Amino acid sequence: MNLQGDFEGLTLASILQLLCNDQKTGILRVTCEEEESRVFFEQGTIIYASSSHKEAKLGVLMRKDGILSAKQLQKCLALARENNIHLGKVLVEKGYISLDSLKKYNTRQVETILYNLLFWKKGKFEYKDSKLNLKGMIVIQLNPMKLILEASRRVDELSFLKELIPSDKLVFKMSGKVQSKEEIKLNANEWRILSLIDGTRTVRQVINESTYDEFAVYKILFSVISSGLIEQKEELTFDDQEGESDFSGVLTIFNDILQVIKKRVVDELGDNRTHALFNEIKPGLALEYKELFKEYHPDSTFSSNLAAITAALDGMDILDDPKYYLITGFSNYASQVLKKIGTIIGAVTLNAIVNDVEKVLGYVKKYQAGSTEKSKIVNDMKNVIVEIRSEFTTGKKKGKRGIFSLFT
Repeated sequence: MNLQGDFEGLTLASILQLLCNDQKTGILRVTCEEEESRVFFEQGTIIYASSSHKEAKLGVLMRKDGILSAKQLQKCLALARENNIHLGKVLVEKGYISLDSLKKYNTRQVETILYNLLFWKKGKFEYKDSKLNLKGMIVIQLNPMKLILEASRRVDELSFLKELIPSDKLVFKMSGKVQSKEEIKLNANEWRILSLIDGTRTVRQVINESTYDEFAVYKILFSVISSGLIEQKEELTFDDQEGESDFSGVLTIFNDILQVIKKRVVDELGDNRTHALFNEIKPGLALEYKELFKEYHPDSTFSSNLAAITAALDGMDILDDPKYYLITGFSNYASQVLKKIGTIIGAVTLNAIVNDVEKVLGYVKKYQAGSTEKSKIVNDMKNVIVEIRSEFTTGKKKGKRGIFSLFT
């Protein structure tokens, strides 16, 4: 059996499923521009994969985990090429890794290749039945359906992360918030990505230079952005920057929350009406927060919003903890926005928006370094969600499509 053609979107997953269901033995070759991957099937089971992509190389994976030094890897690669044998065999013979560990890394290598493969939006494929020569290979057995399901989950997660980091052409810089490494608790992968943030590299350049996959880099970027360690590079619109970074982490998280709210409202009401809606709720804010959000708007740039928030907080000398005050204020602001949306648009859209907000909170909780500020943001917004759902399921508020009992 021979198959070949072009693919887009989920077509490649369907091809993998077909080869699995038909219990095929052969090689699937997939290309996208200059990249090429090959997947080896035996009786419908994936037993091996290879790729031209650097991040999927066995040696690179081991280097990331600190198993090998650069010098050791180069030496072993040279021996493998010289003797025309698999790198893994050289690593085992040299005692750098056990056979069991090699099998685990081979499995991880194949999984990495397939996950990257299923992220490709389009390309060409060619499958040919072929009797495989497995001599000298470390054979594994992977269920294609399990891989496809995990890849689909990653695609959905990455799509959501790209809503929060909308372009790989964005450039980030260190915020200056943390003065020493001792104050930051990051793992080795996060440190690697953070070391590439210099105010000149784009997100795409960070991905390419890190040798990490796109999914991993976006997760780490979300983490360090939410922590306030880095911020998008742009011209500041105020002169006095003292204290600017103190509130950038809080502002970043709530900006993400308000942006996912705004995205769905724009689809319903359009840009102009949505812009006005965020201003219309300000008179309904608690008295102490009216001044805080007087010059704030989700459509404004991050730096101008940060300047407005900072100026307002600086003018409130009686505050013992301005950061906690800001979190409480933003939670109040978000609550009023959601109530307004529920009244105008109705339950179906409001339900979708609340689900989106919960996704953002999930990412904050999972990927942002632990802090009392993070905990307060998550807890305050969860309380807002409980309040919204309670209010709009008891018949107190009714939108144009009816809200009663739609949040069950």
